[in-house]
Order: sequence, then structure tokens, then C-alpha cells
Amino acid sequence: MYSGHNTQPPPPTVDVNTMAACAFSKNTGVASGAVGVLTYDLEQEKRCTDKMMAIMFSVPFDYNIFDNWLAVGIFDNNQQCDKELYNLMYDKNETTFKRVKAAGSSILAKWEPVEIRATMSSARSAIVEVEIYDMS
Repeated sequence: MYSGHNTQPPPPTVDVNTMAACAFSKNTGVASGAVGVLTYDLEQEKRCTDKMMAIMFSVPFDYNIFDNWLAVGIFDNNQQCDKELYNLMYDKNETTFKRVKAAGSSILAKWEPVEIRATMSSARSAIVEVEIYDMS
């Protein structure tokens, strides 16, 4: 989390055929939004893989200048979950992730054998939904 704080921490693992939730909020009294990145190691049939999924979100304070942004991607699991990863997913264009301006837009990303579907609302209290499918 690079701006704001989590009000409901993300679960450490998310099992197949389950749903999990977490919540983030901007800091009170500060002209900044809630932005960050979180990662999950990917498993296939209960076995660890060498890949991880990253979710980048940005919900700004000032909608006159900025928009909500969402990105999801698959990286090698030695990728650090840090501000550098956030900046990469917010600013750059690479084949390891996909990014959209959150205005009801959705992401459909495929990295064999994983398919990720994600969407984010454009509201100030944005909701992100991510679905992960094992296509093998």
C-alpha cells in the first residue's frame, strides 16, 4: 500500500472455488487516494508454481486530475511486491500484465494455463472483482 491503508487485510491464501475480500481506504485529512499492489503465489493442483499474480489498483483523491486504474498480471514469483512493481504496472506497458482505466471496463488476460478476469468500478469507493481460472 503506497497511499492509504487497509481496513480489511487481504487473506494470505485464496483456495479454488472460493471468494475472498479485502478493503482499502484513503488516509483521513490527507489529499491522497488509496493506491497499491498485492500479489498471490499461484498453485496448480495444490502444487507451487514459479508464477504469481499481481493486482494493482489506484483510487485517486482528485478526480479532476486522475482516474481509477486497475491492472492484473502474471510474474515470476521472485518479483518483489513493492513500489517498483506498482510503478511498473501503473506507468509502463509490458506483456506480463494488462491495465485498464476503471470505468466499468474489464480485463481478460490469459497466460497459459491461467486466465484472469477483473473489473473495477469508477466510484470513489471503488470495488475490484478478480476471477482466476486454471485452464489446464
